[in-house]
Amino acid sequence: MVSKEENLIHVKLEYSEAVRAKREILSSEMKLLQLAKIIKNYHTLRLEELKTKMKLHRKIKETLGEIRKIQATVPKVKIPDILRREENDGEVKEIERKIASVKNKNSNNSIENQLREIQDKLKSLQ
Repeated sequence: MVSKEENLIHVKLEYSEAVRAKREILSSEMKLLQLAKIIKNYHTLRLEELKTKMKLHRKIKETLGEIRKIQATVPKVKIPDILRREENDGEVKEIERKIASVKNKNSNNSIENQLREIQDKLKSLQ
């Protein structure tokens, strides 16, 4: 059996080491308390955020319901076929314009790529 005296371990610390160790321990405690405060604040803010999101969601549902009611009460306008064709023509022209702009961008990129290739070839020749 081991006696009590054999289990005891004594470590001698210089005064400056003891003071430094105590400062580090107190500093660690302080940082942990600050971290706990930040976490508590985060939880509070998160709950507020969730409550606000729920209120917003309810308001959006109410607004959509109101919009549906208004749409149901407002009479639908009958658009003549001639006007529908003109609207579709406008949409088609807009789509064609977008396609043309994309093609121009692609052609510009290919020209830039070709210029880079030529520059690379010139550098390799020098």
